[in-house]
Amino acid sequence: MNSELILPKEQRQACEIVPADCPKPLDFSVLYGYANPVELEIGIGKGYFMMTSALADPETNFLGIEYARKYLIRAIDRIEKRPIRNVRLVHTEAMTFIQEHIPDQSLRTVHLYFPDPWHKKRHHKRRIFQLNFIEQVHRILQPKGHLLIATDHADYWAWMQEVLEKQTLLNPSERLPEPPIDTEGLTNYEIKYLREGRTIYRTGYQKP
Repeated sequence: MNSELILPKEQRQACEIVPADCPKPLDFSVLYGYANPVELEIGIGKGYFMMTSALADPETNFLGIEYARKYLIRAIDRIEKRPIRNVRLVHTEAMTFIQEHIPDQSLRTVHLYFPDPWHKKRHHKRRIFQLNFIEQVHRILQPKGHLLIATDHADYWAWMQEVLEKQTLLNPSERLPEPPIDTEGLTNYEIKYLREGRTIYRTGYQKP
């Protein structure tokens, strides 16, 4: 994996897709130009996991969703200036895009790393991790597909555990989130938090 190889501008390939231009549902073989397995990351931040995963596994296609435009711009720059052809990024609200554009049983893995915890209690309803989120993940995962989760926020972790205990669609899995080989962590946040000595909570669930 060579993350330091930078392409000249004339060789760079655009990786951003526009929701309004996307069919409902997407045809991933058309979107990427070939029919490899697809994995989704929700909330890609500055794109570290997308970049390292795509470089480490060019035979898998990666789709990243990010709501904060300032972070997506950084992620786009990271991806496009490197020899990466298996990533597509979209600036949108995650749940709406998933419901409208992600086909049934089309994904091998859904990655959810360090989502916004919405600290204030009155904002907890904005947290993405709800029962309806689990229902959508179950719909879009292939049989035996995985939902992989990581957070540093103890209160959100407890919230996630409550939601997972209530749902009956996914089963606990022995597989946990792991960064690609020769990388320092899953995301920029994790690298920072590990250096600070914070606890990182991880779990994995699988569609039967």
